[in-house]
Amino acid sequence: MENFEWNNLSLGEPYWLFLLLLLPGVLWLSRRKKKIQAIKFPSIVEIKTTRKSWKTKLLWLPKLLFYLGLVLTILSISRPRLDQSTQRIVSSGVDIVLGVDLSASMLALDMSPSPSEPNTRLDVVKDVIQEFIKKRKFDRIGLVAFAVDPYLVSALTLDKEYLQSNLARLKVGLTEQTGTNIGSVLAEGINRLRTLESKSKILILLTDGKDEPAPKHSPIIFAEGAKKDMIKIYTIAIGASTRTRTYLYDPNARDIMRYANGTPVVEVAEYPVDKEILQEIAQRTDAKFFEAGDKSTLRSIYDEIDQLEKTDIQLEVNALYEDLYQWPLASGFILLVVGFLLERSIFLRIP
Repeated sequence: MENFEWNNLSLGEPYWLFLLLLLPGVLWLSRRKKKIQAIKFPSIVEIKTTRKSWKTKLLWLPKLLFYLGLVLTILSISRPRLDQSTQRIVSSGVDIVLGVDLSASMLALDMSPSPSEPNTRLDVVKDVIQEFIKKRKFDRIGLVAFAVDPYLVSALTLDKEYLQSNLARLKVGLTEQTGTNIGSVLAEGINRLRTLESKSKILILLTDGKDEPAPKHSPIIFAEGAKKDMIKIYTIAIGASTRTRTYLYDPNARDIMRYANGTPVVEVAEYPVDKEILQEIAQRTDAKFFEAGDKSTLRSIYDEIDQLEKTDIQLEVNALYEDLYQWPLASGFILLVVGFLLERSIFLRIP
């Protein structure tokens, strides 16, 4: 029995368990004994000096084995079984691409839960997206990071463990750039979704900045293309403030800039976000625009998107059960036989 799990156990004919209700009656009937002739002692002192042997102390054992045997026998005819059914997702109805900004502004600390617990915007985003992925277990999800150029972190997949492991490796500098080009992530996400035949195709774009340097083409052009391909683009602008304390990015180390003693460098910087363009992108594709200044708000946004884009799954189920009745049946039979033999031999009582 490989991959055994207790929650996969079930009973094929559980109504036989009602026989267990008869056991108290059987126990009561067995306790009704005929009167046994008493053996008289000339003095109560002799009774007090009589010690109980180990046999006397274990007189209850044969009866216990008998009733345990009955319980196991009844359990066996209830057909215990292990559910080994398999299911394959034929269609989930929803395909999702998550676009995550990896520009230097994602190192800002304005979304930290407290000054003593510094979290970058990217740290917060990764935590919330991780929760979102767990909820959408039947959907194909892809992950695209972007700064100036897009970076395909994970193609659309049903393998959520693989997706989570790729999400974990997101960091500023992964794309080797620190600017922002919203159109680039739209183009990559749309290309991943446009040829799919799913009922619902959505791209969730999360950014905290504006196009820098200025792109050749407006992101609105890509939004118009998404609308023609029936792709919704939900946009999220994150950040509690445009002026905020932030870590600095070290292009040489492709990581946070640090002092010689290893302490991260923290400065105050201005990070403007283009909310107008994000609003228009969402509006053009019949989706919604959101703003998140803290983790709880960002979590509620992903929860709302989760509710708006319901999954309509089709499963192909292969029902397969492994019968386990032989184990309680064999155990019950052994206990009944052992109990019977003990009562007729070692624990035999002669009136």
